[in-house]
Amino acid sequence: MIKKLLIFFLTSIALIYFLFPFVFKSIFISKLNSESEIYESSLGPIEYKIRGNNGPVVLIAHGTPGGHDQTIGHTSGYRVLTPSRPGYLRTPLSVGYTPLEQAAAFKELLDGLGIQKVIVIGISGGGPSSMEFAAAFPERTLGLVALEAVSFSEDLSDEDAAGLEFSDRDTMFSLLSLHLLNDRAIAEYLLPNKNNQDRALADPKKIQSLKDLVWTIWPFSKRRDGFYNDYKQFSELSLPLSSIKVPTFIIHGDEDINVDIEQARYIQKLIPNSRLHIIEGADHYMLSTHTEEIEKIIDDFITEVTL
Repeated sequence: MIKKLLIFFLTSIALIYFLFPFVFKSIFISKLNSESEIYESSLGPIEYKIRGNNGPVVLIAHGTPGGHDQTIGHTSGYRVLTPSRPGYLRTPLSVGYTPLEQAAAFKELLDGLGIQKVIVIGISGGGPSSMEFAAAFPERTLGLVALEAVSFSEDLSDEDAAGLEFSDRDTMFSLLSLHLLNDRAIAEYLLPNKNNQDRALADPKKIQSLKDLVWTIWPFSKRRDGFYNDYKQFSELSLPLSSIKVPTFIIHGDEDINVDIEQARYIQKLIPNSRLHIIEGADHYMLSTHTEEIEKIIDDFITEVTL
């Protein structure tokens, strides 16, 4: 009897460890795919999600890693278009390796969707492609927002290098374990600043935003090509910042340890007439913790460049 119970127990553990991740991943990917569409461009398939029905279009160049699920909310005043950058989810890396090639892919997508002009927002690792877009296609760019954006080369950190070897199964169990914790434990795990922890915990929407954000790195196998490529490109960046003539607004937190604030100051120094707004106490998760402040800045900027 004990032997049978032991066999049953071990079999159950094996099923949970091997079968559950397969089922969970299949359901997760199916949901992701149901939320996006594919445009068959001359460069190859480009996955995208567009939300909202009215107003100008905001094109989001998502971070590293990410995909169309890593975006910002739309309002009644503007629409939000988020492509999966090359190497992420259903956009193959062959669509565009360099930031300039990815900018060209954005233009192809806009042409296919019949969108003439956009406000482009580059978030973190999406900064280089957004800046290349603004420089190469000023006639299609109403304005540029660099949001905690990468702008010059930095060495790959040991933590990021380790991330290149993440497995889907292990990452899934880590993320699910994180969600089994209470909200305070999640906030403390993700946010080094106690004030930011309290900000998130004070608003259910903010803590949910943090929970949602962590899943935009998974499944890593569907984002690994983009992740590898981004860090290869970031090791040898040379962006045409001084050639950008469109209105530019830079937003950065002074406690960002993922993308140093010097990256923002570099953008301001080289892009003529650009403006820098530093959010004191904000880190790389400021889209979740400082939502209202950032949304107001973006709303005001969109109004300004579309008048």
